[in-house]
Amino acid sequence: MDPRFDLPLYTRAEVALHLGLPATTLGDWLRSGALEAGRGGRGEPTVTFAGLVETHMLRHLRRTGLSLHAIGEAAIALRSRTGRRYPLAWSGLAHDGRDLLVEIAAEGREAGWERIRDSQGGFPGVLRRGSAAIGWSDDGYAGTLRLVIYPDIDVLVDPARAHGRPLVDDVPVEDILTEIRHGAAYRDIAAKFNLEDFELEALIRPHLRPPAFRKPHHTDPQPDALL
Repeated sequence: MDPRFDLPLYTRAEVALHLGLPATTLGDWLRSGALEAGRGGRGEPTVTFAGLVETHMLRHLRRTGLSLHAIGEAAIALRSRTGRRYPLAWSGLAHDGRDLLVEIAAEGREAGWERIRDSQGGFPGVLRRGSAAIGWSDDGYAGTLRLVIYPDIDVLVDPARAHGRPLVDDVPVEDILTEIRHGAAYRDIAAKFNLEDFELEALIRPHLRPPAFRKPHHTDPQPDALL
């Protein structure tokens, strides 16, 4: 068994969180068949590491302006034409798969394909930029993924380490966030995990959200809420 392909490591909520992706978008791709997922129970891991990488690549395509429908059709067509279960997690996508993607784009009516073709670097550039966060294994498939929602610090996912949990160096990000939720001082957390202040801030930033709307009250503090 290869943990990259055969071991469900992430719930759907975790995939959305790790990639900064709306849950509705992820749900659309899963329902359309653009992404694979197992049939685990509610709250159980159903997405593999390779599935996480493919979602990362689909997210990158989405950011070019392609519609959800066009992206879903392209993902399904790539799987069929390459004969590979996870073609978007395969390094050959930047070469052999690129030509297939060009063919798929030519067949589609989505105006977004034209924008990609005319963008800086065209299709090769889009695939190259999306693949920049992926570390490739000797077999040509993804072995690690750097989570791009943390732009100022390297947070890696490796299915062979810590059950695929996001890590900064060898520390699970969730362990750091747990310390914050328990009220530990930022200075103490940074010292405990050997982090610079800016690194700790970079880890926290994607997990902050404004407090729920309510009628303002002058005596109520308004701190950021941590997910």
